[in-house]
Amino acid sequence: ILLFQDVAAIPILALLPLLGIVSRSNEAPAPMDIAQDAITIIAVIMGIVLGGRLLVRPLLRWIARSNTPEIFTAAALLLVVGIAALMQWVGLSMALGAFLAGVLLAESEYRRELETDIEPFKGLLLGLFFIAVGMSMQLGLLASSPGQVLLGLLLVVALKALGLWLLGRWVGLQGQPRRLLAVLLSQVGEFAFVVLAAGKGSGVLPAA
Repeated sequence: ILLFQDVAAIPILALLPLLGIVSRSNEAPAPMDIAQDAITIIAVIMGIVLGGRLLVRPLLRWIARSNTPEIFTAAALLLVVGIAALMQWVGLSMALGAFLAGVLLAESEYRRELETDIEPFKGLLLGLFFIAVGMSMQLGLLASSPGQVLLGLLLVVALKALGLWLLGRWVGLQGQPRRLLAVLLSQVGEFAFVVLAAGKGSGVLPAA
């Protein structure tokens, strides 16, 4: 379920630019405009996936013949940053670009070598992610609007717990396992920070 939550964030990030067009328009946008943006998004994603398969594998084979792990690591990180920057340039989420780059690297025959080389960076970048999240928090809201913050927290946890409780019944869980499923997974995943920040940046969600 936790893995599915993270994967579910990817189509949400892809849809945010389209939702942003609707939310920023004072009147209903033309269907052709929405269709054009949707085609652009699909074309960019397909271009990265297909182009990456044609270019990334030969590039990694060429780098592997050099027997230099540092170049392997640099190429992988450059690919992630490059695709993320490309996605931002066309108006999509950098997180979506990073995910697509990870998929391309995971599909190569050098997946194990890349995983080993990038392992030291994973903990560092994960730490930076949570540091950035912590630095972006507005702790003053706890003092100025404690009721609103508490109500939002309880609402999110209650809705998710209810959904998981119903899901547990659907898959045949009963009694304590069903209650544990609802309670232990009722918190919001860390990708919610990425989705909410992207929603604010695309104009889908107001800053308030």
